[in-house]
Amino acid sequence: MPSIEDQLKNDVDEMIKMELENMRTLSGAKQKKKKGKKKGKKKKKKKKKGLKLPGYKMIKDMNVKEILVTLINNNIVKKIPPQKLTDFIGEFNYIHTMLDDITKIPYDPSMALIR
Repeated sequence: MPSIEDQLKNDVDEMIKMELENMRTLSGAKQKKKKGKKKGKKKKKKKKKGLKLPGYKMIKDMNVKEILVTLINNNIVKKIPPQKLTDFIGEFNYIHTMLDDITKIPYDPSMALIR
């Protein structure tokens, strides 16, 4: 048994090393280079890019309130009346528990049933 355990440990270690190497090559991680004298290079400032959204060019000069007013006028954003938590409370789904097994005690409901 100890020899088989050692062999399994070695096999698992090799498999883990192979997976790590595959992950490194897929992620494009570069190996560390030797430290040497670096030449002073000046970095250029990058221009601020806009969001990659369709129609961004049309709204880039507008402030948030103007955008919201436009969305409301086009019926994209709607004001929803306030709701209370008691509006969402319902009955326990007994049919669902009966479909599983009648002899078992009903288990806690899932998030979908709670909703």
